[in-house]
This record gives sequence, structure tokens and C-alpha cells, in this order.
Amino acid sequence: MAISNRYRWLKAGELMLFFFNFKAGFYERFYSHFDTQTIIRSFNSFLEERILAIAAHEREQR
Repeated sequence: MAISNRYRWLKAGELMLFFFNFKAGFYERFYSHFDTQTIIRSFNSFLEERILAIAAHEREQR
């Protein structure tokens, strides 16, 4: 899988969370055909959310 090869620092649970959220409709949707660009744009949105969540957690810890 291209995502797991490129983003080796992500845990398997994080990838599973992304695909769960993607399937649940939290990100972009594709309609008539499989569109890798839609998945990558959605994944980038997930990574931004992840960064914000980590930053919020770190602020809480301080």
C-alpha cells in the first residue's frame, strides 16, 4: 500500500481510523470510479487533523 510505505511513522491503528472515517463519509467522496486523488486529499485532511489533535494533547500535558 502506497500510504503505509510513504508514511511508515503512522501506526496501523491510525491508518485504520483514517479508512474508517473515510468510509463513514467524514472526508471527500468518490462516486462513479475509484479516484486515488480523492483518497490522497482526504488523507491529507486526516493528517492535518492528526497534527492538531497531537498539538492539543501536548498543550494539555503542559
